Amino acid sequence: MTINPTDDVHELAGKLTIACQKAGLDAQQQGPTRIYVHAPGTSNHLAEIITAKPDENERLCWWWSWDKPICGAEEIDKAVELIKKVVSVPLPPRP
Repeated sequence: MTINPTDDVHELAGKLTIACQKAGLDAQQQGPTRIYVHAPGTSNHLAEIITAKPDENERLCWWWSWDKPICGAEEIDKAVELIKKVVSVPLPPRP
């Protein structure tokens, strides 16, 4: 998939935001390439800022806040699945 970095990345970020919301996550697009994602009922420490940027081969990918790629930017469903696993660790029950 050929991606226009000035137009299509905005659309992909919007699609990822909506897909995360449909998966039950709190997701807010914070800019053309940044998405805040958090799972309701979990620690705020598990919130993530997901960004879209090219990898070393110039393929547009989603990236974790710790600068590791998640998957290709066009792989919305895969990105949601992986993001949900990271931000959805349940809190331990309170005594």
